[in-house]
Amino acid sequence: MRPGFQIRSGRPGDARRLAVLATQVWLHTYATDGVTDEISAYVLSEFTVERFLASLGEPATSLLVADHDGCLVGLAVVRFGAPCPSGARSTVELQTLYVQEHFIGQGIGRSLLPAAEAEARERSASSLWLTANAGNSRAIAFYADQGYAKIGTTHFVLGDARHENHVLLGSVA
Repeated sequence: MRPGFQIRSGRPGDARRLAVLATQVWLHTYATDGVTDEISAYVLSEFTVERFLASLGEPATSLLVADHDGCLVGLAVVRFGAPCPSGARSTVELQTLYVQEHFIGQGIGRSLLPAAEAEARERSASSLWLTANAGNSRAIAFYADQGYAKIGTTHFVLGDARHENHVLLGSVA
């Protein structure tokens, strides 16, 4: 990772930047065929300043950011008390791990993930589970390199479309 990056807990003052960062990464990853009405509705309802402020104040959520000289370039959201849909004993979900495209390959994800895993170990002595879009080969390869294994499938529903996701589980804490 380049000098000047730090992984830290998110703060309420980050909410606006988190909303924009999440929107940018999500659109780059999932709106590969353009922006539909369903995509627009989802982004405008999910990635809001208010939602990030609520997450930052939620005791069952830990939000970590990658900060590069005051600019946010990545985020990880860990949700506690979230049962794994594939029946694994973990109840800690890595709900989100986003890195801005310009910073991929610079160690941001490889720094955010262990920080999220440390949160899971400290607060619940549990490994993390997550879902990754089955078509996102870069993310699936990243998690496999970090020791995550596919333990099932689930679907993300957007409008009338169902998108297959792999359920992945990290090593036992």
